[in-house]
Amino acid sequence: MPFFALIATGYAAGRSSLLPVPAIQGLNAFVFYFALPALLLVKVSESSIGALLDPKVVAAYYGPSLLLFFGVFLLGRWLAPASVSVQALRSLAATFANVGFVGLPLAIMAFGDAAALPAVMVVVVDTVVMIGLTVGIVEADQGRGGSALRVVRIVFGGLIRNPLIIASFLGLIMAALSWRLPGPVNSYANLLGNAAGPCALFALGATLARRPLTQGMNEALTISAASLLLHPLLVWFAASQVFQLSPLFVAVLTVQAALPVAANVYVLAQRYDVRPAQASTNILVSTAIAIITLSAVLSWFHGNA
Repeated sequence: MPFFALIATGYAAGRSSLLPVPAIQGLNAFVFYFALPALLLVKVSESSIGALLDPKVVAAYYGPSLLLFFGVFLLGRWLAPASVSVQALRSLAATFANVGFVGLPLAIMAFGDAAALPAVMVVVVDTVVMIGLTVGIVEADQGRGGSALRVVRIVFGGLIRNPLIIASFLGLIMAALSWRLPGPVNSYANLLGNAAGPCALFALGATLARRPLTQGMNEALTISAASLLLHPLLVWFAASQVFQLSPLFVAVLTVQAALPVAANVYVLAQRYDVRPAQASTNILVSTAIAIITLSAVLSWFHGNA
């Protein structure tokens, strides 16, 4: 599929001398700080505020995600005993998909502009729910004075520095007030946002080529099975059978859940010194496997459209 051809092209470029590490970092920065925020601002501001805050969509994605989070946590304590912090990061890796950097542009490229609404909802809520939960557990385990106020401060600090979240909330305000971007500004934002999908997938491939495998292949494969197979299966069941969402919303939520482990898992692992090398391996392995599994998920939904 064209999506994965873009990833493969980026991987080939990253392995060659044509794209040095600083160039890859610059491309990632362009996507994260410019293209994706523009895409989010346009899509959120043009959406219905009522639809954006639909509790059924949130429950269909985060009910299964939380179930899997605590399932991995408890099974890990039994099958592979480790500290509470390690278990929390394992659980996050199994449930915190790359919905911002890859998921949003991929959903729009695969299913059209109508896919932006459910994809945006996942991006907006993901940091608050999954990161907030993990930070709270790790803070308490490491005895850092992990009071509720401290956890809120850490999570909120991450939110206000995240350009994707800032763009989403600006878009929410505009949607609530029925404001629209002026014509020239809207054209500029659309032009910038349209670069997000191809650049994000190309950058993902290039980053994959430069990320070393360091340790823990067995754990990485287990995490990949949970995040790439079990997570989307649970979300699909909740969205289609329990909440009976529209076929488009079922497809988008399932694809979001089928994405590989997000880079934020590595950021948290590094911040709290909880096996960052293992987190890096989890991301690399899940991303490589997702090229096959995600392609199958997308093909299945397109074949049943």
